[in-house]
Amino acid sequence: MTSYEFKRKILPVLVKLSIGLGIGIFVVIIGQGWLFELTFLKNIDLLTIDLRYQSKYERTEQTRDLVKDGDVVIVGISDDDLKAFIEPFPFPRSYYAHIIKNLNDAGARVIVFDMTWESQGKTLQGDSLLRDALLKYDNVVIAAKVQTESSNDKAIVQYREPTYNNIFFGVDKNIGVVNIYKDRDDVCRSYFPMLDVQGFLTPSLGFAALNQYFNLPPLNTVKEKNNLFYLTRDSARTSKIIRTIPQSDGSSILLNYYGPDRTFRYVPFSQVIDDSSFETKDEFDIRELGEQINAFDTTMMKLFKNKIVIIGSVMAEERDYHNVPLYKEEGGKKNYAMNGVEIHATAIQNVIDSNFITTADKNIETLVVLLLALLCFYGLLALKQVHLRHVWLLEIGAFFLTVILVGAVFEVSIIVFSTDNILMNVVNPSLAIVFAYFGTAVYQYLTERQQKAVIKNMFGHYINPAVVNELVSNPEKAKLGGDRRELTVFFSDIANFTGISEQYHAKPEGLVALLNEFLDEMTRVVLKYEGTLDKYEGDAIMAFWGAPLPQKDHALRTCLAALEMQKRLVMLRPKWVKEGKPPLTVRMGINTGIVIVGNMGGKDRFDYTVIGDSVNLASRLESANKQYQSNIMISDFTYTHVKGKVIVRELDLIQVKGKTEPVKVYELLGTTDMELTENQKQALEMYHEGLKLYRSRKWEEAIAYLQQAYSLDESCYVAQIYTERASLYQITPPPPEWNGVFIMTTK
Repeated sequence: MTSYEFKRKILPVLVKLSIGLGIGIFVVIIGQGWLFELTFLKNIDLLTIDLRYQSKYERTEQTRDLVKDGDVVIVGISDDDLKAFIEPFPFPRSYYAHIIKNLNDAGARVIVFDMTWESQGKTLQGDSLLRDALLKYDNVVIAAKVQTESSNDKAIVQYREPTYNNIFFGVDKNIGVVNIYKDRDDVCRSYFPMLDVQGFLTPSLGFAALNQYFNLPPLNTVKEKNNLFYLTRDSARTSKIIRTIPQSDGSSILLNYYGPDRTFRYVPFSQVIDDSSFETKDEFDIRELGEQINAFDTTMMKLFKNKIVIIGSVMAEERDYHNVPLYKEEGGKKNYAMNGVEIHATAIQNVIDSNFITTADKNIETLVVLLLALLCFYGLLALKQVHLRHVWLLEIGAFFLTVILVGAVFEVSIIVFSTDNILMNVVNPSLAIVFAYFGTAVYQYLTERQQKAVIKNMFGHYINPAVVNELVSNPEKAKLGGDRRELTVFFSDIANFTGISEQYHAKPEGLVALLNEFLDEMTRVVLKYEGTLDKYEGDAIMAFWGAPLPQKDHALRTCLAALEMQKRLVMLRPKWVKEGKPPLTVRMGINTGIVIVGNMGGKDRFDYTVIGDSVNLASRLESANKQYQSNIMISDFTYTHVKGKVIVRELDLIQVKGKTEPVKVYELLGTTDMELTENQKQALEMYHEGLKLYRSRKWEEAIAYLQQAYSLDESCYVAQIYTERASLYQITPPPPEWNGVFIMTTK
């Protein structure tokens, strides 16, 4: 492979590959926060996670009703419960001892208190009763609340107070840390199975409850390995895995919410405690009547059979409610708040159901980002480079395609999250798509600037400025190099230029001034009709139409330009005569055909030109005008393209020097909308009829028509030529194989 081929074919591909991969690598670096963390990107990621939670909840059919068959029941202490008791809140500890007994009587499997008892209660008797209950029943989990150095130190507790801040820890070792941790946007999405309390691992409240549920020892904690948590039952010889739980960020798990607040069954605290041995405020008020209203009956007891029961406050003033990803409509507003007890319940139910959210593999996500960046850069760039008249439509199309692709990424993430519980990163793939879009814009801008500079330098001197601007706007329209194409070629030459030059022998600068004025006027016409000026050769002009920009009407444009040049000369001659300058007469030749067009020359010096037999024929036609005293001669190949749009006079069937095949030629008179005098119309008809008779060897009749044509219009000089030929053929007839072809012996 040559260096030219490498630079032309391989290098652009490598550049695009490098840019696409570079975009992907850049996105991975900023998305993973390897060099620095962009807070707003993290916030956007968290927002998309919430949208996926909500979409999953709305799209997925809820096949399980946790109110009816959930493994966790919440006993909430609300403001209404406070009204039901004689004692104000905080309640005497005897209340909790009583409720432990009732729940165990109902067959509760685990009883969890989402409250800390940091100091002595109202009465020593109440504390004693609770202590006795905790000693009697071994299925109770108590809570510890620890403090961290900051809200971001989620898994590492910096210090603790004696007995985990719970005065009953010495009685009940089944303790769990009650703290609920939230992300930077104050939304709870994660849950911590355990915390490191000064080097001592302690389960969270939910996992302490699970220890009881699975008959595991108090303070049992999960094991970590390969980004997984393992809840195990260990013995001296074996370790049985009960649950395998995927980690989300190395120290927590993602909560798989079943719904917004109050998805689980809630039972009022005042009803659970209200058996025959407990007297509520209402019962106290009607004690004289000897009546009891006991809410905790056999029907209610069935609600707690084999359940994990979490007891905690749901009162607003306790402020144990937290924002979660799901909301429910309340009074036309979205309420994202969820009671802390239900967050613990969600974690417990997730583990029992093995209903976990798994984060997508980082390596796969990185590969997806790189591929997306590469493919989107290539695809969007290819779309923008489509040949279209209205380029802005492509830009709008690329923009909307980018939006659609970003939307598709988000939709895929929702589907994967809803069906497979896999949480994939949305921000990084979206950034890859968006950066690829902007990357194409930058790439196009830089390459177009380079192309525009090359094109302006290449064509600016010999193409209509409008054509140059079109090429600058659409560089792909200029296929440089050897390109085989059908064009129309134009040649012009000043008649008797040698004699005119001799008139300026003493003052050659006068000839230069005249020639420059002539060339300037003619060039203006070429550029007006968006032709390409090939070159000047002394007094001669060479131009062509149909390249570098394709022109369907290149033949007609050339004819119109030639006609306007002749009109311009008619206007200039009186001026030149007045100035003492010779009135120039210009002959023009036009031919249409297949040529090779492109940059011809050396590495450092080249011209944009055309070569081929069709070019040579156009030059021969310009010279052939001398024989017929015509101004503009066009070939039959050109006339085929402009027939019906111009008026012509058929001249001859000639064989130019250097050619073996004859070609029919015409004199271009004007456009079809040109007004002819009656004499001109009759002369043209008489001439063509005479030409037909001439080729039929009817010499005498042909002479009559041709003479009549010339008498009507003396500009029909060719009629005299055919009159002379017919007269000669009357005396010496041509051979039988004569086909009317006139062979030219000069250029």
